[in-house]
Amino acid sequence: MSKLGNKVKSIDEALSAIPESGATIMMGGFVGAAEPTCCIEWLISHAIREITLITNEPGLSGFGRAMLYKNGLVREIISSHVGTTQESTDEYLKGNLKVEQFYPMGTWIEKVRAGAMGLGGALIPVGVGILDEPGLFAELKEPKQVIEVNGVKCFVEPPLRAPIGLVKAWRADEMGNLEYRHTSVNCNPMVAMACDYTVAEVEEIVPVGTIAPERVGTSGVFVHAVVKGLSLEQHNEIYRKHWLKIGKLVP
Repeated sequence: MSKLGNKVKSIDEALSAIPESGATIMMGGFVGAAEPTCCIEWLISHAIREITLITNEPGLSGFGRAMLYKNGLVREIISSHVGTTQESTDEYLKGNLKVEQFYPMGTWIEKVRAGAMGLGGALIPVGVGILDEPGLFAELKEPKQVIEVNGVKCFVEPPLRAPIGLVKAWRADEMGNLEYRHTSVNCNPMVAMACDYTVAEVEEIVPVGTIAPERVGTSGVFVHAVVKGLSLEQHNEIYRKHWLKIGKLVP
């Protein structure tokens, strides 16, 4: 394959475009699973700070994204909550982690989908009369816009996009076509499409043609770099050790 079509890069090369401070990064993952573990470790080792992190939920305590908060690298989070991850909760309560507002998970992904599809926004009825209560979100710059459609009041939610996206997939070919499985199907495909520069961390890199067309979850058109991450066995061992450590598994 020609160099022009090959998107496989070292992690240093793929992430070198991320500024040392002030980056806005959208990231896939769900409670520690299907998140770009090696990319997260790179952000920590390079002390990429003042991050605005766009992610569906804050992660798993003691693991992955949670270590970004523990190291004080995240300035603001755009997410559904911070409360189930101890590190994000601690930083939020200390005033170190800015939250303009929280979004229900379905609303969050619809905003990302709108950004991915080039839409002007999404009409969301969930939370009207609750999430727009005055004073609920102290950092909110202006009241949430509400319109009525067919007798139903809806928030007008602007689309979410980011300059940089970090996603996790099962495997990729050299042209950046991604195949997902298990939890990685959750938010990663939409995140990959909603960013100006998307890096995919994968367990396997395969030749073009290996992934059947109907199994391509993200077209290589949306992927700018592919990096080799941990194998499934390595991920499983990390999870096993973590759950043993926190007492959720018995040896």
